[in-house]
Parts: sequence; structure tokens; C-alpha cells
Amino acid sequence: MASILYVNSCPRGGLSRTRRLGDAFLQGMEGETVLVHDLPALRLPPFEEKSLARREALCDARAFEDPMFDRAREFQSADCVVIAAPYWDLSFPSMLKVWVEHMFVRNLTFVYRDNQPIGLCRAQQMVYLTTSGSPIGANDWGYLYMQAVAHMLGIRDCFRISAEGLDIDGADTEGLVQKACVEARALAAALRDARKEQDVH
Repeated sequence: MASILYVNSCPRGGLSRTRRLGDAFLQGMEGETVLVHDLPALRLPPFEEKSLARREALCDARAFEDPMFDRAREFQSADCVVIAAPYWDLSFPSMLKVWVEHMFVRNLTFVYRDNQPIGLCRAQQMVYLTTSGSPIGANDWGYLYMQAVAHMLGIRDCFRISAEGLDIDGADTEGLVQKACVEARALAAALRDARKEQDVH
């Protein structure tokens, strides 16, 4: 079975419209193993001088069994990474940026070869799920940033599903969210079926 890493970056818990998209996607992945990084509960600490120095020393020693790297090891070995993050202040909640900093682990999730970073992650797909009160269009800097992160760490294919303009006067908010949920379930089922087809061959 494929291992799906689901990264919940929704601070509002059960009230989150983005989390509804995440739940819908996971419904489409029924039958596959799902590991959750629940960022509001994890409360990953930002790196500072001492923790950065310790991380660099551990990376040099390739001592990746240290608990500091527990989440990065899970990320590195996942088959698909799914991120649910609302559109906040032109990107996403800060907890997701802290999570990204914990995923960039030299010699584990990427390595330098000929002075170039090479991604070492197993996943071939990243799915980014988001909602916003206003229209975003092509200016979803949060998705574009996470797409760049995925590519650097070796994840080839990136997908985005969004429900936008939810707080505009006159918007059919519930209808827009439900439409995005249908799209999320359909994408999940398509990715699941594609992996099963690959396994057969």
C-alpha cells in the first residue's frame, strides 16, 4: 500500500474550509496508509542558533535516527505528500514554513552533488489544497513556493485544488467548497488508481 503523508496546516480546526478539502481528498484515498503531520498539534519549533548548529552536526554525521529528524524521515519515505493550507497573507500559515524548515535535511531529503542540490525524496506527487476568501488566480504564492520546495526535494508532479472567493458578497460559499471537495476526491482516486496500475506492471 502507498504511504500518504497528509500535512494539516489549518489553524481553525473543525471550522476550517481548507480542512474539508483535505478530508475529501483522504476519502478518495480510501484503503491506503495515511500518516498525518498535524501542525497545530505538533507545534514544531523554529530553528535558532543552537538548534541549527546541532542539526548541522547531526547531518554531517548522518545521525538521522535522532528524534529531531523523525518528521523528515517520514516525509522522505512517503509515496505522496498532501498539504492542506489556507491562503493567508499572500501565502500560508507560518506553521507550514516552520515544517518546511524541518523537512530540508542535508544528506537525508537532499544532497549536494557538483554544488547542486539533488532531491532524495521518494514521493512523485505533491497535492496542495487551499481555500481563500478572495480570488487568487495565478497569484497563489503559497502554492508556487511549495511547488519549488517539492521540485528541489525530488518530487516531480504537483497538483493544486482551490476554492476561491468564498467571502465575496453574493458568493455561493458552500457550493464552491463542495465543488472543490468533489475535485479533491476525484484527483485522489485518479492518483490512487494510477499507482495501482504501476504496481501491476
